[in-house]
Amino acid sequence: MMSYTTQLHDKIQRIIQQFSALMPNGCLVPQVFASPEMHFRMRAEFRIWHHQDDLFYAMFERDQAHNKQVVRIDQFEIAHQSISGLMQPLLQAIKQQPVLSERLFEIDFLASLYGEVLVSLIYHRALDDKWHHAAQALAEQFKIKLIGRSRKQKIILSEDFITERFQVKERVFEYRQIENGFSQPNAFICQHMLNWACDMASQYGNSDSDLLELYCGNGNFTLPLSYHFRRVIATEIAKSSVKAAQWALET
Repeated sequence: MMSYTTQLHDKIQRIIQQFSALMPNGCLVPQVFASPEMHFRMRAEFRIWHHQDDLFYAMFERDQAHNKQVVRIDQFEIAHQSISGLMQPLLQAIKQQPVLSERLFEIDFLASLYGEVLVSLIYHRALDDKWHHAAQALAEQFKIKLIGRSRKQKIILSEDFITERFQVKERVFEYRQIENGFSQPNAFICQHMLNWACDMASQYGNSDSDLLELYCGNGNFTLPLSYHFRRVIATEIAKSSVKAAQWALET
């Protein structure tokens, strides 16, 4: 597997090659913001693979014949520390309780830069009161937000979102990242993106002009950019994202 530095270098060279023909002088010097090499990912989704009396996190890769092969995941170092440090202790606790492990199909993680974690347990069976009681104890044990999902069921034990904060210039913006909704998986790069977008708006924009933003999600760009335009019109079709964006605007 290539190192992050090698992957970033290759990506920069590929982009330079793709865009140089469009530049007036044929030369492109991109502005690059490097990510931390480890513990940068704020979302992670894993299948739970059952084998005999054991179960483990799994992903899939295709072999040369394009057949799916199960890959056991014991460590996931690109995930934020609040996720990577939780994965194995959480799974061990689930293994000890059949009511939590029976027909468990998938575990999804969503984290903030400040350590807040939301975990979704997804099942191929109906969830009953016994599951609810055991899941509540699990959430309290690990101090996490927890959701149980199965066919036509969604049990929210506390909340179905985490709160993220980004520093953009002199301001701090708060957002709700919704379970099963879109958010930037690399929060460190997202913060760079927001600052860069505001720099460009200040440099090339006009405070007397308006901004139309399509697919605004939870208002990730909407809030910071609103300080650089007379008015912002933002559109979004996902109801949960609209609700999150409205919350951010009111906060």
